[in-house]
This record gives sequence, C-alpha cells and structure tokens, in this order.
Amino acid sequence: MTDNSGKARIEVANPVAEVRPEAIMPARRPNSISGKTVGLWWNTKSHGDVALSAAAEAIQQRYENVTIVRITRDMSHLPGPYGRVQESGCDAVIASTAD
Repeated sequence: MTDNSGKARIEVANPVAEVRPEAIMPARRPNSISGKTVGLWWNTKSHGDVALSAAAEAIQQRYENVTIVRITRDMSHLPGPYGRVQESGCDAVIASTAD
C-alpha cells in the first residue's frame, strides 16, 4: 500500500480476537452410577486407553451392575465423535485426552 507521496505505508492490525464467554450449563450428574451405562471416551492419544481401563476397573469394583461402553474417536469423522457419545445412550461419560 502506498500513500500520495509514493512511500510505502504499513498498517498493523491486532490479530487478537475479542473473547466473548458464554455460560454453559453442565450436564446433570447422576446420584449414583449403579445400574447405569458409563461411556469411556478415548481420543486415541497415547496411553489414554490405559487410564480409561483403570477407571473401568475401579468403577466395576465400586458400583454394582454398571455397563461400560468404550467410545473411540473416529478419525474419519473429525472434529470428534460427540454425536456418537450422545447416541450411545450413556448415563455418564469419562473422557481421556491423554498426551
């Protein structure tokens, strides 16, 4: 861009976006997970499945009649399997985003 004198003029723009936080209502928590279906969501990062397996074992030792459903991020459906989580019918979901 040049001005009337023929000299170059540089305009600097601030690339920082204005943050507009929105309130999000958290999901209702069940009083107990006994007799419920618990989803274990793994984003396929290293060792997240190990953490979820430990969580599943602890849940099954502590609560009665819990069904565990494993949900893995399907890379062909980016950005994530959130629809699959909702469609799973789980009463609660534990997510692992290991790095």
